[in-house]
Amino acid sequence: MMKTRKTPIALQRLFRLSLIALTLALLPVSFPGMARAAQPAGKVDAVAGQVTGAGADGAIRTLAKDGPVFSGDIISTGPNSRVRIVFSDEGIIFLRPSTRFVIDSYKHTGNTQQDESTFSLVKGGFRSVTGAIGQANKDKVRIETPVATIGIRGTDHEGRFCAGDCLDLTNIGVSAPPDGLYTATNVGQTVVGTQQFGPGQYGFTTPARVTVRLPEPPPILTMDPSLRGGLAPQKGTESKDKSAPASEKQGDQGEKPEQKQAGGQEKQSEKTGQSGQAGQGEQSGQGAKEGFEIPAQPPTTRAVQCQ
Repeated sequence: MMKTRKTPIALQRLFRLSLIALTLALLPVSFPGMARAAQPAGKVDAVAGQVTGAGADGAIRTLAKDGPVFSGDIISTGPNSRVRIVFSDEGIIFLRPSTRFVIDSYKHTGNTQQDESTFSLVKGGFRSVTGAIGQANKDKVRIETPVATIGIRGTDHEGRFCAGDCLDLTNIGVSAPPDGLYTATNVGQTVVGTQQFGPGQYGFTTPARVTVRLPEPPPILTMDPSLRGGLAPQKGTESKDKSAPASEKQGDQGEKPEQKQAGGQEKQSEKTGQSGQAGQGEQSGQGAKEGFEIPAQPPTTRAVQCQ
């Protein structure tokens, strides 16, 4: 009879360890999302008040300065709270109080064909400056809203969606406007729905998804102290808001005497609005004015009736 040779125990253990190592090595290939999940999309540059991030796994965490944000996160700001996020491509997103914003899909590898930056504004308002992804491939950056898609064409722009919740500026004389999406293009170009907007142009999209150009800037954007101060750098750091000098230059060249007077009133309103929120929950170690102020001023603040 033939005798069966037994495999040495040491060899069996080595074989098992080899299988485990091979399985772990193949996991990123089989599930590429797992490899990307560990890479932050960006980090919190400044924060005030209560701001949370809900991950793709449903876990909710409090966002603090220098904390990471990831693709799939749902960012929520509480009342009197705000946050500025700088992404890995140097793009900037600022969220005003009572905002819900989703990082739907973010990928930045340097490959202009594969990189993308897709967000969703669920409620509230934002201000944004395009980063390297949008500068290399403009079609790869967009912001979805409940009534329209905002396409980016290399820009500094802002928007606010009102759905019966735009009453927070009544203390500085801004009445709640009709429901819908209000957008402003400060530098560059944006496409809202099928309408294209250039520097200094404003748009309104109705709940029925009809986008029109506004003849006057909407106060819900231009008199909002949070949006006016959303992109300034921290004290002692270099500004990433490359559009600020251009905005100031346009304001100096194009202002009429009556507009300058209106601008002075707005500056006073902004100062009042900021002083009421300054320092509340500021985790950056500096005042809200230092962390969020921006010198840009809107050309006018007359109310607009939207049908």
